[in-house]
Amino acid sequence: MRRTIRMYEVGFGDCFLLGFHDDAGSKYVLIDCGTITEKKAQLDNIVSDIIKTSGERLALVIATHRHKDHVWGFDDPRWANVEVGEVWMPWTEDPQDPRAAKIRERHSALALALAGAPSNQNPLEITPARETIAQARARNLQAIALNALTNEKAMATLHSGFAGEPPRAFLPIANTACEARTVNGLAGVTFHVLGPTRDAKALASMDPPEGAGYLKWPTRIPKRRVGPPFSQRYQISEPDYVPLGARQTFRLEDRAAIKKSLVEPSGMLAAALDKAINNTSLVMVIEANGHFMLFPGDAQWGSWQAIMADQKCRAVLEKVDLLKVGHHGSHNATPRALVEEIISKPLTALFSTKPVKQWPNIPREKLLAALNERHAEIARTDAELDVAGAAFLVSKGLYIEWTG
Repeated sequence: MRRTIRMYEVGFGDCFLLGFHDDAGSKYVLIDCGTITEKKAQLDNIVSDIIKTSGERLALVIATHRHKDHVWGFDDPRWANVEVGEVWMPWTEDPQDPRAAKIRERHSALALALAGAPSNQNPLEITPARETIAQARARNLQAIALNALTNEKAMATLHSGFAGEPPRAFLPIANTACEARTVNGLAGVTFHVLGPTRDAKALASMDPPEGAGYLKWPTRIPKRRVGPPFSQRYQISEPDYVPLGARQTFRLEDRAAIKKSLVEPSGMLAAALDKAINNTSLVMVIEANGHFMLFPGDAQWGSWQAIMADQKCRAVLEKVDLLKVGHHGSHNATPRALVEEIISKPLTALFSTKPVKQWPNIPREKLLAALNERHAEIARTDAELDVAGAAFLVSKGLYIEWTG
């Protein structure tokens, strides 16, 4: 079986079309389709290429998580004519799961509060030649919030669109570890579902400890002194505003949350929201002909920690020979242990990324250096002219295709 992976040039986003080719023909799997930096016209071109290449038939569509840079492309009426065998999403998208609903509601409420009125304008599409630090921060905040406020039309396509009435699966199934799944019509292909974890504590853990990620953390972080949000003449003492007995307005935990939110800048809240949704990413290893391809979405530290701690999952990771680099090459989406200890085979690494003024350290130089030290074959959508090797074919401005 010949395998192809078409990594589309969506800038800061993900869109991968996997092809499995044998004497019986070609079958296709689509993993994500979105961007947060490019114009809708670029996504329209990409959707056209996907539909043409697949012949309007996809054996499987996988949406790793609901961020706009992973799903915006599904906001297109043409998907109604594409026959899909199955649709997979993370368990946090399950409309029948009360815990999942609570997580989505919390994310949406915070995103709305941070974004203000939703806008169709993309704050990262064009970087102004001149802007103040405050303006740049505000644009960055809006971009993060709007990324979390995923286009509902795109999510509607994933939940109820496509031709063929495909069944939906929300993964991983409860009480399963590293489940191996197959898809009708995809003989010889196995999907190992490694994450996201269902452990609440792990989901909430988003940044790696010192030395575990591709970022050197300072050994001492000075405490930030934060004064009260209002001057003293506008303050009253606690006994004056907390009624006693049954008429008490706020519970202790409510008061603690309010105090915390008053001293946290909105940028910190936006970053936390972004990471929280990333941590719900589906993490998948796709096995075909004895080769193992890892697609981790934007999973961050908590999810990775749970995966690497599971011996069954770790055994699958040890066989990986192709890595879709998580979260466009950020410091907290690729554990050092994964690249430097667990994966031992010759490696191909695919980066779907683009330089963004607000995030100048993506992709991480230390991550690239570690992969180069492994003599990995690397393809980056932000450096298509540098892509080399017989395994790669570049369609300028549209995709980089790998064959193996």
